[in-house]
Amino acid sequence: MRYFALALLLISLVGSIPCGAAAEEGPYRLDDIVVTASRIGTPLRETPANITIITSEEMERKGAVTLNDVFNEEPSLFTKSFTGTVKQSAVDIRGYGEAAPQNVLFLMDGRRINNPDMSGADLALIPVAMIERVEIYRGPASVMFGDNAAAGAINIILKKGEGPPTATAKILGGSYNTLAPSLTVSGSDKKFSYFLLASSFDTDGYRENQGVQMKDTFANISLDPLSNLSFNIKTGFHKDRYGLPGAILWQNLIGGAAKRTDATTPFDQASTEDSFVDLDATTKIVDDVTLSLAGSYRNRHNAYNSHFSGPGYTGDTEAKGNVETCGFTPKLVIDKPIFLLKNTFTVGFDYYKSPYSLDSSGITTFFGFPFPSHTTADIHKTDYGVYANERIHLLKDLLLDIGYRVHKAIFDTTFTDHLTPALSSSFKTHSQKEVFRSSINYAFAKEGNIFLTYAKGFRFPTADEFVNIQTGQITNGLKPQDGWEVDMGVRWNPFARVGGTLTLFQGKNRDEIFYNPFTFANANFDKTKRQGIETQLLFVILESLKLRLGYSYTDAKFDGSQFVGGVDVNGNTIPLVPKNKFSANVSYTIDRFTFNLIGVYNGARYTISDQLNSHRQLPGYTTFDTNVAYRYKRFEALFGIKNLTGKEYSEFGVASATTARINLYPSPERQYFARLAYTF
Repeated sequence: MRYFALALLLISLVGSIPCGAAAEEGPYRLDDIVVTASRIGTPLRETPANITIITSEEMERKGAVTLNDVFNEEPSLFTKSFTGTVKQSAVDIRGYGEAAPQNVLFLMDGRRINNPDMSGADLALIPVAMIERVEIYRGPASVMFGDNAAAGAINIILKKGEGPPTATAKILGGSYNTLAPSLTVSGSDKKFSYFLLASSFDTDGYRENQGVQMKDTFANISLDPLSNLSFNIKTGFHKDRYGLPGAILWQNLIGGAAKRTDATTPFDQASTEDSFVDLDATTKIVDDVTLSLAGSYRNRHNAYNSHFSGPGYTGDTEAKGNVETCGFTPKLVIDKPIFLLKNTFTVGFDYYKSPYSLDSSGITTFFGFPFPSHTTADIHKTDYGVYANERIHLLKDLLLDIGYRVHKAIFDTTFTDHLTPALSSSFKTHSQKEVFRSSINYAFAKEGNIFLTYAKGFRFPTADEFVNIQTGQITNGLKPQDGWEVDMGVRWNPFARVGGTLTLFQGKNRDEIFYNPFTFANANFDKTKRQGIETQLLFVILESLKLRLGYSYTDAKFDGSQFVGGVDVNGNTIPLVPKNKFSANVSYTIDRFTFNLIGVYNGARYTISDQLNSHRQLPGYTTFDTNVAYRYKRFEALFGIKNLTGKEYSEFGVASATTARINLYPSPERQYFARLAYTF
């Protein structure tokens, strides 16, 4: 609670400053419009949450190659990857560690893109070239978006056509034989706009068997036939193939028995095909009532091939999965005063149906004796959610925001063992949660705002947390997790060249779902708690010289009596969560050149499956990225270096529950890249 006492003091000091003492404009863009906070366009100064907006221009300036690069310097966001590439990577918000993929919701123009299993969202589906901006919402977003948003939500806003017809050709090349060409075509007139993209991305990767080959096409078309009616269609197709290099034993790296670039699974491969269609129609029924009808369809195919061997045994496994997701998300917005008070009321319905199937077969040979296997898992998940949100101005600059949701999820699972039918099983369950959010926001003139938010969040177990889709083992009694969080924050431009944010948060979860490495099953942990600080400062030292500093402190612990391997882990740190993160970004522009230097420090953290906190921690690390960009009329060029000092580190590690062994997934060392672009 000491953090909140500090926040109250800070807010009282801010409130005592006369409005005229600060400049009306500043480096923090308080007039930016965000949609993630309330599913309608809202100025940033009226959003009662710590939200970061990253524009396409900022991504270009930072030299972002994939979506992972976009989150690199953001406070309280931590990235991790099994493969060292954007495939099989995840983003953690405020310290959920291993379970982050199930607690962070990814959206694409408001449509959820998390998979119904434990894999979360596939960040490889979205090339940076198709992103207009990214909105990062920290804190429970379950009221507005439902399942998977317990830690927060990341909404990726896609580009639309604007202005006269243009075409932009880009090509990127770099270390590890990386080559990524792309072509975009866009334009608009009074009633029609279009944005089209074709791109590919190929790299051999830092490690052996770490190569990735990706191809993408995307179209975003809008039509406004009437002044009060608009239609939008988005469609895309993604295809990839990638290697799975596996983990390397930390002790082997230290002793020299293995190199960081080695692959322990040199023959494992996987592939994905993912396509989608989003349709949206928006109409004004009357001047102050807007109806939106949105529908979506997504089809995803996965394939996985694995070969393994050891003393006395060899084996091969092949798995093929398919998931289809249909969504319908109507929304009604009433923007009408109540007793002369400015008021906006939003009510909507979210429906998603996701039938998922996995066919797995293989053969394992022990000392010459073959043991074949063939199983099929069919999992149907259906989500229903109704939400309502009220935003009312009690005074001109004092805003009350209240939201409510009731959400139901139904799982229907059938597991079939084709070789041993007696092991086949079926399972059906449903869960329902009610959550609410209450916020108050005060905007002081044009210099900033302060807010206080209480929000409840939840997440349901995923299909493969309920049922082991390889063995059919059912985890009986697994409950949904729920929790609450209080956020207190301020955004402020105290001077024309200085701006920043400060947010303090504290929250607790009940029945949080973790994997128990001793029982080899998922389980509900009694209680967990998280508290911390997030801050960013922006300095315009000169018109040509800008500095951005970021810092976050995240304290994530088990907070109830929960036994793992016979040991009570109450008070232990949640694995894979660094307490400290610091970032600094210096940008300098002279003539047609812009120079950038980005430094990021991530603190030490325990590896996953180490709820006992008994193994050594992954050490903290600092990386530096730098680039120089050149622009002349329609031509752009950029040269950059990632991990400038060649730091050897690992974002991800897994501990053995019964031995001192730790497996690492080494991250890339120094990388060079160059990008050329020309707009016709």
